[in-house]
Amino acid sequence: MCRITGILEFTNRSISQDVLIKMRDSLSAGGPDSAGIFIDGMVGLAHRRLSIIDLSESGSQPMIWGKWVISYNGEIYNYKEVKEKLIRFGYSFNTQTDTEVIIKAFDHWGIDAMKRFRGMFAFALWDKEKKKLTLCRDRLGVKPLYWYYKNGLFLFASEIKAFHQHPSFDKNLNLSSLPHYLKKGYFHADESIYKYVKKVPPGSLMEIDSAQQIKINPYWDIQNIYENSVIDSRPEDEILEDLEPVLAEAFSLRMVADVEVGMFLSGGIDSTLVAALLQRQSSRPLQTFTIGFQDKRFNEAEVASEVANQLGTTHSTLYCTESEFKSVIPELSDIYDEPFGDASAIPTYLVSKLARKKVKVALSGDGGDELFGGYSRYKFARHSSSILSIPYPLRKVLHKLSYLISPVQIMELAAKFNISSYSQVGDKYFKFQQILLATDIEDFFEKSSSYSIDHHINKLTKRLNLKTINGVKKTPKNLISFLGMKDILTYLPGDILTKVDRASMCVALESREPFLDPEIIKFAFTIPDHLKISEKGENKYLLRKILSKYISPELLNRPKQGFSVPIEKWLHGFLKAELLEIGNDQYFFEVFEFDKNYFSQILKSFFGGENKHNPQFIWFIYCLYNWYVRWVK
Repeated sequence: MCRITGILEFTNRSISQDVLIKMRDSLSAGGPDSAGIFIDGMVGLAHRRLSIIDLSESGSQPMIWGKWVISYNGEIYNYKEVKEKLIRFGYSFNTQTDTEVIIKAFDHWGIDAMKRFRGMFAFALWDKEKKKLTLCRDRLGVKPLYWYYKNGLFLFASEIKAFHQHPSFDKNLNLSSLPHYLKKGYFHADESIYKYVKKVPPGSLMEIDSAQQIKINPYWDIQNIYENSVIDSRPEDEILEDLEPVLAEAFSLRMVADVEVGMFLSGGIDSTLVAALLQRQSSRPLQTFTIGFQDKRFNEAEVASEVANQLGTTHSTLYCTESEFKSVIPELSDIYDEPFGDASAIPTYLVSKLARKKVKVALSGDGGDELFGGYSRYKFARHSSSILSIPYPLRKVLHKLSYLISPVQIMELAAKFNISSYSQVGDKYFKFQQILLATDIEDFFEKSSSYSIDHHINKLTKRLNLKTINGVKKTPKNLISFLGMKDILTYLPGDILTKVDRASMCVALESREPFLDPEIIKFAFTIPDHLKISEKGENKYLLRKILSKYISPELLNRPKQGFSVPIEKWLHGFLKAELLEIGNDQYFFEVFEFDKNYFSQILKSFFGGENKHNPQFIWFIYCLYNWYVRWVK
């Protein structure tokens, strides 16, 4: 695991070694062990290393072999298997690294080499003979890779902060991307906050030749895998019998390392299952880590400790105070480089910091929700998608009528069901209001996974083009798999994987996601919906069945809690003064072309108890402001 960056200079200017080193060293937090550069005419590659496999100097990068030069970030978990095949084709190896395997696999198979790799990776490969740069990103987008191109200058990097070190970097903002951020809390898959900065798409190769021709070629397509999957009609017990070995093999593969490997353990189904299957295979206790909250509504530390006790892991818990959470908030803009609205980034950073004291690699349970029906919104969608059968004009009327229910009535409803927070019941009602206006199943997915409505964003930014009605598309039979596939294309790389990669790498910890293995993904799309969310509404049904062999029922049958923080409380508490202060910064409203008067209305309704705006939406604006203070103002 490392950090990479580089330059392609198509003008007559030579590449500055000092600039390249500054770009490289801006990423030193993610690669503290060693550093290297390669400059040859129009190209410069740079590397910061976090040593995980082959800790010797022979693993240093950029690595050169023949006509190839590589700067690589990630891990190929099955590199030994690929290496054996290459040896049979006549290749010899000088190191024990997976880096050398990538170079020679690409030399032998070309783009088809990517299909043979099981891992997470982002790399730059320079062909000295053809003067061509190839950028590659793993199937799911676990590892980040940004690129910038303007006026003959091409830059790439693991993090945007490297671009700021180049004197020609154009910092013009991409204001058209703001509506997506204000709805979701992250930027669209191929966009960024900057006009000339984009992301290499997951599962793709990007080529830039000496004629400045840029081509992006996908080598893996999850939508195609979903669409061609055949739903398994066998009895439940037969599917279950085949699933556990697939999970166990993929999880075990993520233990490949020459350093200590640990595990994030929240007490939820996914991380617990990973820990259970790995501990079963291990001759010594697995190291597990969790964060505790003083607020019991958000605290899963006690459950995680009990899970660890039953599994036999060596467990570490850090209970954090509100002041510790507060201390992280100002750092978020440096950690993420862009406005980033997922508040669980805060505990993710803290648990990464805890784990790094004892291990250099930590596994997570990310991906289990998308593949096995974990999100409550999937259950909500299954029960609510029939709304699309109601004529759209009637749904528009129902949408208007829904606003007659006041926040006070929603709070009374919350109290009736012992829900103390408006945001918990209010969010569900807000989603219901959203989907009433869905035009088809794709729009249904979009609206049910947004934190604000087009109307509010349009009033604030004046930049939103509202969708037109194209007619209702047929709801797919395997709706849960469909929604999971859509989240894997959008929410997973845009939010979840971004959150974990930056939070862990800024403390020099490698995070791995065992569920995001291509073999698990292929299997998961064959599982019928009723074995993901049961007829009784039990989510991750098959995973629970497997886990029931390893932990007690009272720990297993708990409602999903998630890695959340009390955003609503913070916004009404210690962040209130900062939010109100935003209204005095005229330049902020000029930069983002926001309506200052409407922003004042937003805060007035929020702090006045009307709650017309979801707390997440307010938090997104607050994160945007913090980013602006750090990188613009």
